[in-house]
Amino acid sequence: MAFVSLTGSGVASAAGPEAPVQRLAYVTETATSTSKVWVASPSGAEPRLLGTGVEPLLSPDGGAVAVAVFGSTTGNDQSGPSIGVYPAAGGPMAGYLSLETATATPLAWSPDSRYLAVARQSNGLGNIAAGSGLDVIDTQTGTATQISTGMVYGASFARDGSDRLVFGLSHSQSFTGPANLYMSEASGAGLQRITSDGRSLYPLWGPSYIAFDHERIRHLSPEYQIWLASTSGVRVRKLTHIRVNSLSQGLVPLQFSASGSRLLAEFEGQDTSAAYAVNVSSGRARELKVHGEMVQGVGISSDGSAVLVNVGSFEEPPSHGRVESIPFGGGRPTVLVAHGAQGSWNR
Repeated sequence: MAFVSLTGSGVASAAGPEAPVQRLAYVTETATSTSKVWVASPSGAEPRLLGTGVEPLLSPDGGAVAVAVFGSTTGNDQSGPSIGVYPAAGGPMAGYLSLETATATPLAWSPDSRYLAVARQSNGLGNIAAGSGLDVIDTQTGTATQISTGMVYGASFARDGSDRLVFGLSHSQSFTGPANLYMSEASGAGLQRITSDGRSLYPLWGPSYIAFDHERIRHLSPEYQIWLASTSGVRVRKLTHIRVNSLSQGLVPLQFSASGSRLLAEFEGQDTSAAYAVNVSSGRARELKVHGEMVQGVGISSDGSAVLVNVGSFEEPPSHGRVESIPFGGGRPTVLVAHGAQGSWNR
């Protein structure tokens, strides 16, 4: 269900794409306040309040910011849309899907900033997987299309402008249930499964390869290592070989640089979420820290020189932390937002 059309929001129209505007989106929230989404220049200057929301995702052209709506207020209201898209220039939010049936999280924009892939999770008490799935929102027409049902483990659009997407999906809500990679058009046409091992998830479409996690089931938690595959789903090589303790899962690929030579990943585990810089040629993975502190990675610059990170907000209210950029190779950080978190940029 679409609640409001996004026409005139600043998203690229059929008349032709506008030049991208580099921006930074982030969230502020204290222990007692509502969460607020802001947009600013890449340096954090000239902040503008957009409205309530969490987990903002800035479009590639800088014209729109997608947000999850559930959890953005101090109450527990389960009415209205579950996904919102704000014009970055300011204006009313376009609402999609419904909180009455499911919560939702924005996962990925298409390179032309028209389509938004969304993970939907059912509010039902039983058979959650059957009511969950992947939807694609067309911000030009204001429609949402259900692509597939099941538990979604990541989604990513092709870099070639074809608007194809790849996503991880399991038809079981159990963390040990089989998961595979699927591919389709943004309309849902041509849906096909491209892996069959039941242990492939969290795909990320890069310039040359699709990076994804291959999991190994263990007693306490699965272990993730990043692999590279061709666009047909054929595994090419294992990229990472890091040690993963029994309470951690391992690395999840987040974003490639434009050349595909550098990859930002997140090491996930119990009480752990740590940014890692991965050299795609060598497979070397190195944790990124700020003053010795664990940080969460949220973006890499197009040229691969800088990484956007959240500092001090892990398991804390967003305004307890900072949004910073640090060199991919390590070095002096730059504070972009002194009190905020959940950064997203298109630098």
